[in-house]
This record gives sequence, structure tokens and C-alpha cells, in this order.
Amino acid sequence: MADAAGHTVLARLQALRAAPEPLAALLADLRGIEHGGDPRFAMTLDHYLQSWLGSQPREVFRLAGPRLLILAPADAGPLLDAGAKALGHMLLSHGFGTLHAARYDVATEAERLFADLFPNDATAALREAAERAPTAALAHLLEVERVLHGADVDSIVREQPVWSFADHRPTVVVTELAVSLEELESRLSLSLRRDSWLRHEVAVRLDRGLLRHIARDRAHDPRPFTVDLHTATVLDDDFEELARAIPTEMRGRITAELPCWELTLAPSQVVAAAGRLSDAGFAVALDHVPLAALDSLDLAGLEPVLIKTQWIHGAAGAADKLSAAVARFGAGRLVLWRCEEPIALDTGRAAGVTLFQGRAADAAAAAPRRLTETQPRPVADEAEEPEEATPSLVEMVEPTPSSRPGLLGRLLGRG
Repeated sequence: MADAAGHTVLARLQALRAAPEPLAALLADLRGIEHGGDPRFAMTLDHYLQSWLGSQPREVFRLAGPRLLILAPADAGPLLDAGAKALGHMLLSHGFGTLHAARYDVATEAERLFADLFPNDATAALREAAERAPTAALAHLLEVERVLHGADVDSIVREQPVWSFADHRPTVVVTELAVSLEELESRLSLSLRRDSWLRHEVAVRLDRGLLRHIARDRAHDPRPFTVDLHTATVLDDDFEELARAIPTEMRGRITAELPCWELTLAPSQVVAAAGRLSDAGFAVALDHVPLAALDSLDLAGLEPVLIKTQWIHGAAGAADKLSAAVARFGAGRLVLWRCEEPIALDTGRAAGVTLFQGRAADAAAAAPRRLTETQPRPVADEAEEPEEATPSLVEMVEPTPSSRPGLLGRLLGRG
């Protein structure tokens, strides 16, 4: 495939040498840019440069190196210049290094362009135009990229336990790790919810940021965890490297939550991602299953260890749907998620659900401890040694307080 793409680019440039066209060309060299070799980051910069062209036609080539080549009508040359200058300034000011870019008048400089492109007969892959990215949004994205690659990701990662109420004492069966989007917004003084492009670009980076966090900061934590992942992350060429950075034993305690909507839209992709996760040692869960879809959910042959469905206040027939789901999937697999009010636990437990996640579950699990703490201590005789209390399981495993996910969290499916 790469050879075929390379032949396409070479053929196009050979044609331009033989019969020059009124085109402007921009060659951007990302080799001096931090994370420039990350395909998604490079694609983001690609999209940004293209955004300066508006609706102008263009041809975009992603070259080895990595480098980007954009061909556009000759009168778009000043736009390419301005875009490259703004991008270079932004990258440099945010500490990402120096962008080397050159523009060519193809009608008169085809030979120079060809020589600069292929000094060593490098090949290139053709890519089409994508979406626009405003300058301010890209600046924010660079800051997000910095934070997610930094050593302080731990400060914006939040934990939310999944509680089992199957026995008399609630226990934590697994803890979900997620980047707090509200904290990320606060730290960077930006509002992701106001920019759909930025929100999307940030979302695709959270998966990899969490995996790096686990490898770096959680390798010695003995608890089991879950993390949200998307199939594109798992099927990406970089996933194996991200997975290998996590110790094998640790991978055996991590469950990847794949979103249900991806299973509905592209079941073959999700099945492939689940297989790759299993091969790497991760367990697989299915997340964001609508309450109304529990009875008709097609697992496409998957055997997820957990199936998470969201509590919705006032949902008609919730008890019956949950009861049927417990009978179908088992109480040990069905998680009622985003339980923000006590009625969620009451309805779920009446239907046979034992696994809950959310603020109301945290409060219910902590209630026995609060009751114990408010009871007066008996007055012991002076001659007797005071009996040392044995901490309960809920006392030993404290849930991390979590705030109700806002609009941003719901849009990105985090929390």
C-alpha cells in the first residue's frame, strides 16, 4: 500500500515537472516537532494547515519523516504562508520545537520542490482534506497534549469505584480511572464544550494519556482498574507499544471499556479490538449500554466481563428492564452506572442488580461507617485495656468523592 501511494505521488510530481500547473505548494517538516511522529498529532497539524484554505481545492500528501505536502491553487499561496507562520509560532511558543516550512510556485519551481521532497527517493502517502481547526483551538490542543504527556497526569485522573452490594458489607470490585475533563478545563482555562473540533481531538488523546498514566504511575498498584478505550485506539498501530509499556501482570488487572455505540455501528471493528485487547492480556467490558437496549443488545459473539448500563431518572419500566438484564447477563456482570440518586440503588436492588457505580453508591457504601462513627464509645473500666476496633472493609477501601458529570462529561462519555 505504501509503495502504491508513493508511486501515485511520484507520478503526480513527474507530471508537474513535465507540464507545470498554476499551483502553490507548501512543504512542512515535522521532524523537529515534539510528538511530530505521532500519526494523530501530525494529522491534527495537517488539518490546521488545511483550515487556512477554507473551501479552496487542495491535494494533501503525508510523507515519511514525517512531512506534509499541500498543493493548492496559486492564488492560495499567501494563505499557506500565513497558516505555516501561525502554526510555527504556536508550536515554538508552546515548547514543541521548530517547524520548518517552505512554499513553492509549482509553475516555476517544480524542480526545486522535487529535489526537496525526494533527496533520498523517499515515498509518500496520499491523504485527503479533513476538517477545519481554528487557531485558538489548536493552541489549546497543544496545551492538552503537553498535559497528557506530562508527569503530572495523576493530578487530573479521578477514581470511581464499582461497588458490590451482594453481601452485607459493600465491597469495591473494580475502580474506574478517568481524566477529569472539568479539571482539565480548569487547569487550561478553556471550555471544551464550546468547540466540537477541540472536544473531538481531546477525546482521542485521553485513551492514550490514561494508558501512559497506568504504565508510569500505577504499575505497583495492586487494585483492578477499568479504563474507557475506543476501538480506533486499540486498532491503531501504536497500541501495541502502549500496551507493552504496562507490565504483563498489571494488564491482567485492567478491563478496557468499549462503548456500546461502536458495537452497534461497526461490530466487526469492535470484535477485532476486543480480540486484540484479549491477546494483550486485558479484559473487555461494554460501556454506555442504553437501558432501553438491554433486551435487544447483540453482543456479536463478545463475552464482556462487565456490561454497564446508565441509570436515567424517570425511565419508564426501568425495574422490569433491569430484572430481565440480570436474568440474561447475570448479577455479577451487570453494572448500573451513574447512580446519582438513592432511587437508582433502590430500583436496581429490587430488580436483582448488585453492582453499582456513582455518587449514590459511594454514599450508600460509606453509610455503615458513618453510623459506626456517630455511635458513642462505651466507657471502659480503668483496669481494662480498651479493645481495638477492627476496621470494616468499607473503612479500608474509601471511595474517591466524585462530582456529577456535567454536559462535557456526558458528551465525551466520561465519568
